[in-house]
Amino acid sequence: MKRLIREPEKPSFPAQCRVLAEAAVLWALLAAGALLLLPAEKTALPEGAALAWAALRICLVTPLAEELAFRGGALYLLQPLGGAGAVVVQAVIFAALHGSWTARAYALGMGLIFGWAAQKAKSVWPGSALHIINNCLVFAARLAERGMG
Repeated sequence: MKRLIREPEKPSFPAQCRVLAEAAVLWALLAAGALLLLPAEKTALPEGAALAWAALRICLVTPLAEELAFRGGALYLLQPLGGAGAVVVQAVIFAALHGSWTARAYALGMGLIFGWAAQKAKSVWPGSALHIINNCLVFAARLAERGMG
């Protein structure tokens, strides 16, 4: 039996890498703008062995879980809203689940960029890679602040 609905082909690996590069530029602009325009947040990190668990959670587990939930699950489930609508709604929900208004504003930008990348690449991996890098940089900055304090 012939399929009536044709599934769009997944972009090639080089095309997905191009999406990653485009999203990385957008994310870097977002991060630079956030550093200039949003107030810095001070959050404490745990000590000792708990610090290693915090690093694992912040740098790997949380970004992967969020990308699978939002750019994987929510973005797919929201497709009846249309491509742009799905990206915006999942980004708003993603932002709402982040702490302060500063964190929400930044998360909204990330959600929009990573949602766009997921749609264009038909994959969560570009957003996952950038989300992991973002969280590792945030964690490293917190460690550096603690060392200077």
